[in-house]
Amino acid sequence: MSRTAAAPARRSAAPWPLLLILLGHVVLGAAYGLNLPLLESPDEAGHYLFVRYLQAYGTLPIQTAKFDAARAHHPPGYFLLGALLTSWVTIEGSPDAIQMQPNPKFAFRATDPGNDNKAVYLHNGPEERFPFQGQALAVHLVRLISLLFSTLAVALTYAAALQTRPGNVVLAALAAGLVAFNPTVLYMSGLVNNDTAALATGAALVYLLARFSRAGFTRGRWALVGAAWGLGLMLKSSALVLGAPIGVVLLLEAWRARKAVRLVVDSAAVALPAAVIAGWWFVRNLKLYGDLTGNAAVAMAGGRLLPEERFVGLPGNFVWLFKGVVGCGPLGPLSLCLPTWVYPVAALIGLAAAAGLLKSLIGLRTARGRLALDHAPSVTAQIWLMHSLTVLAVLGAMLVYATTLRNAWSGRLLFPAFASGAILIAAGLLAWLRPRFQADAALLSLAFSTALAIFALWGQVLPRYGVPRSPSTAELQQATPIGAELGGVARVVGYRLDQSSVEPGDVLAVTVYWQALERTSLPYTVFIQLHTPTTGVIAQRDTYPGLGNYATTLWDPGRVFADTYRLYLPGDAPTVDRAALLLGLYEAGSGERLLVTQAGRGPGGPDWVQFGSITVARAPR
Repeated sequence: MSRTAAAPARRSAAPWPLLLILLGHVVLGAAYGLNLPLLESPDEAGHYLFVRYLQAYGTLPIQTAKFDAARAHHPPGYFLLGALLTSWVTIEGSPDAIQMQPNPKFAFRATDPGNDNKAVYLHNGPEERFPFQGQALAVHLVRLISLLFSTLAVALTYAAALQTRPGNVVLAALAAGLVAFNPTVLYMSGLVNNDTAALATGAALVYLLARFSRAGFTRGRWALVGAAWGLGLMLKSSALVLGAPIGVVLLLEAWRARKAVRLVVDSAAVALPAAVIAGWWFVRNLKLYGDLTGNAAVAMAGGRLLPEERFVGLPGNFVWLFKGVVGCGPLGPLSLCLPTWVYPVAALIGLAAAAGLLKSLIGLRTARGRLALDHAPSVTAQIWLMHSLTVLAVLGAMLVYATTLRNAWSGRLLFPAFASGAILIAAGLLAWLRPRFQADAALLSLAFSTALAIFALWGQVLPRYGVPRSPSTAELQQATPIGAELGGVARVVGYRLDQSSVEPGDVLAVTVYWQALERTSLPYTVFIQLHTPTTGVIAQRDTYPGLGNYATTLWDPGRVFADTYRLYLPGDAPTVDRAALLLGLYEAGSGERLLVTQAGRGPGGPDWVQFGSITVARAPR
């Protein structure tokens, strides 16, 4: 097919599907950005410190072996934008450290799904509440840059899909929506991190390559591709791998023109602007770290795998990578994963998409006869080949990276290929449907993806990191009242027990209703014990209020909230008829407990409140 015979992309008078998808993405991305706890991702802390370093010292940092420092091996583009955007914000403390109080009760375990002390830092203080102040304000502003890049990537994915299959709005909407409502994309759009910049770079380049493949390349258009590539390289070095789709289109265009000299000239047109914009960065890496990409610096900070470790646990790593693409991330404590049933369903959808692409390819070959190898592919085939190579090249580069460095199996590292991947998946799925059903199927798919993204935020992030909930009046009326006060700091309003008998090895859940009376200068720790005078302490739990999310230094006087503590009974716990619960507050540094200043109902001690009656007994076998 000649280039002039290729159908031009038809423009809709009003691209309502794209506008609605962009609106949904911005709303959800902003919700993630406003509600994700500050700097809980290890990557976010290091990226934010890069921004602060630029502001404080006016020069680029150098990567060291110190993990909790500025992630200086990254190119500076994203961080320079962040530094400029937040230059007016007053931030107290050293620019070389995070200005937040650590949570000493932090005990994150990757296999523990409970909403209990998942935060490295203490959160929900006045500075972190809207309209935000200081460090919190700066972090939220830089997060908007991440959202801007992800929104740009969604729009460019839509445009690239229209160039891939001109006039097919359903394909474009489905592809853009798969990017817009992907939980991992939304998650990263709410963090200080340059991954969404890599997402936008990949979408921009495949759009330009597809558009110019249809409209025809000129030296100026190749230079525009090179400039876009250079800007992408200044945002994240992983854009290097996008040289693969650029290279294949260069080759195919030269093949079509049957002029070898065109390959040389056009390659120079791409390389020159890219080198002018980003070449200095790679020269700097070579001088500082001994390699062009700065991966030596990454290994210095995170650790390089030994040869015998590189291929250990590959099946599990591939599963984790797949989860990261669908909606999960190895981001330290701040990680979210969807319900387990989602991933098999997503795998089946992926297989259906792959089969649909194969079906389309076989149908195309049958319709056109034997594939000829004596002339260049059609423009349309060239664009599909470009998308396929983009996915394969990014995946291959990521696998090399993951089998070289520690903790690198992450779906977000595939972001440069997400636009092409979404277009391929959308085309494969739609291949199974008649045109009249495609729009409804696309809408259903995007609704399902959006529901998962909403669940990830409101079902996982907020319960783990938000302030403890305020009970309703009806719930308080159903609670067993206590009314004891501790040192004028807190009132124990009441409690609720869902069971009165447990076995050794069980978990006893105790919900306590607190009223904050005053904010303290030092954080007090809650202790709760299952106790009898004869056997002593059977089980005990010590934690900050709000399970680490509502320290007494951050309390709002007068607020009533509910805390549910889980007491883990040992397997050899003694059997007792009547064990009581003892509750109090103490300052961890001195060990000093707050005195009971108003006893309320039931027996108690000078520095603890007693309530409840629990039987510990073994069930008959």
